[in-house]
Amino acid sequence: MPLLVLLACGKGNVSITEATYQPKIVIQGILVPGQVPQVKLRRNFPLNVVIDPAKIAIPDANLTITDDKGVRYELRYNPQNKTYEAPQLNVEYVRTYTLNVDASIEGRALHASSTTIVPNAGLKILEDQSRLGRMVYRQRDGQGNLVNFNVVFERSPGTSYYFVSLVALDADTSKFIYDNPFRELTPEEVLADFEEYKYLYYWLQDRPLMAGISETEILSLYIFFYSKYRVIIYAADRNFRDFQSTHERLQGIDGNYHEPVFHIDGDGIGVFGSAVVDTAYFEVLRP
Repeated sequence: MPLLVLLACGKGNVSITEATYQPKIVIQGILVPGQVPQVKLRRNFPLNVVIDPAKIAIPDANLTITDDKGVRYELRYNPQNKTYEAPQLNVEYVRTYTLNVDASIEGRALHASSTTIVPNAGLKILEDQSRLGRMVYRQRDGQGNLVNFNVVFERSPGTSYYFVSLVALDADTSKFIYDNPFRELTPEEVLADFEEYKYLYYWLQDRPLMAGISETEILSLYIFFYSKYRVIIYAADRNFRDFQSTHERLQGIDGNYHEPVFHIDGDGIGVFGSAVVDTAYFEVLRP
């Protein structure tokens, strides 16, 4: 990155012919208290080349995470999941962690670093106040009003941005909700974009920074299977928030293109952040 030379201010035109490729370490890592730290490393590629999937991962890099007391932890590569792990590191709330990566791509020695501050404890899904459990798809009440699943949760103090992840755990083409008001699809079309329907997400921003209760409705717009669903709420740090809210919105209202916000120094792109999480479940039944 940058792979493109962007021209014609305000018109959104892209010129590929003058592109200059720069090797970059692609970082994907979110630290979560109570979970083994994991960081995935990939590499970028020039435009208009055939990518060999076997060469995407970087299995021979040197990774360390240093905490705010100066203790350094080495991450070891796990070939089974192609992820670097640090089981000896116990991620704690409101601590600062710095990732350093050294890797070689196409004979070039690259270095990248990033620092995250783990959010405060406090995030908790209040299942007794939420509307979870089991409901038929687009269930209606006695007055004919649509009833949505919803999640009520205690906020993490100091965090205003919450990422909501939905996964259809029993998804397959036979359980797809073909009679939905959003998309008319065949089984072949569902299979072609299967993950697009199985994994969905949205985010909540500008929530109060103080402790308290917030909630979110899970609209039927995000439900495409008769299935049990897992819903995970992430109270996200700055790095997670900025990357997630910008990586899919590369074109500004002025027509120009912009890089996502990475918060990574040196030769890296992607995200190294942290979050506090909680999980709940619900089930969508056939009418």
